[in-house]
Amino acid sequence: MNRARFTTACLLVAAGAAAIAQAPPSTTTGAHTFTQIAPGIYSAVGTAGSNAGSNSAVIVNQDDVLVVDAHMTPEAGRALLRDIKTITDKPVRFVVDTHFHYDHTDGNQVFAPIADIIGHEYTRKRLAGDILQHGMFAELLNTLPKQIDDLAKRAAAEQDATAKARLEAQLAGQRAFNQQVRETKPTPPNVTLSDHMTLFRGDREIRLLYLGHGHTGGDVVVYLPKERVLCSGDLLVNQIANMVDGYVNEWPAALEKLKPLDFVDVIPGHGEPFKGKERIDWFQAYLRDLWTQATKLHADGVPAADAAKRADMTAHKAHYAGITGPGVPAVAMTRIYAVMEGKAN
Repeated sequence: MNRARFTTACLLVAAGAAAIAQAPPSTTTGAHTFTQIAPGIYSAVGTAGSNAGSNSAVIVNQDDVLVVDAHMTPEAGRALLRDIKTITDKPVRFVVDTHFHYDHTDGNQVFAPIADIIGHEYTRKRLAGDILQHGMFAELLNTLPKQIDDLAKRAAAEQDATAKARLEAQLAGQRAFNQQVRETKPTPPNVTLSDHMTLFRGDREIRLLYLGHGHTGGDVVVYLPKERVLCSGDLLVNQIANMVDGYVNEWPAALEKLKPLDFVDVIPGHGEPFKGKERIDWFQAYLRDLWTQATKLHADGVPAADAAKRADMTAHKAHYAGITGPGVPAVAMTRIYAVMEGKAN
């Protein structure tokens, strides 16, 4: 091998080794894959079939553990608590609710006997109210029985053995999930903040920040300045966030307040962890475009359901793989109209 080729080969090997060295170590245990983002700071992503619903972050401090978001069911919360014991024997003493949605808070009841549940005042108000009668959780409770009934009929009618087995496995999973969901007792935060709160656990500083209306009326992000890590909840996720309770007109301003924070790594409420701030600009552009289009459609008297079909967000498809053509979820447009008409809570 001549010197040039040898040098090139060495560089390629070195680059590959550096890439491996820089990749955050991940361990799958039980129902979770834990990825160490910084020393003592882990992203906890549920494995297939775990019913985690959302990501969690696990922050191991000098004497205790803080968990960001408690998952979608009490059973998922119990699985998270069990799996945390595989990475540390320190006790969980704090849980932070990034917002009130059931996929982030229905595990609260598992942690409440051993930890303080911290969240925004708005999150406490929603979880302490009629959460079982209205909104996402009520819709889940109402739609699950029909989904199970439909799956049972399809499984019974299926003639192909492989397809039948697949449907029966799905049916068993949905029945188990239904039981787990109905075990839920909404558990609101017992410690609240209106603007910000800082916890000092040993030499670790943990800032809890409310930045304004966004994904909900009470989103909290968790910022670790020393480690330059942000746990963003659903204010900023890997792709396009659910907008069922969002304030699309105000969301970009809340995202703007993230930019001065000195962070590199982001643990989002959904999707894989990522680095950098470019997704802030992407999502701000998406939200502003959607609001502009929705405003015109609303002014033209187009019903929300039709407006959802007509909104064209394809200009943003380079950043969002889920965009394949015109249209947005009907629940998103219904919510936008409710905000415009002063009917949002």
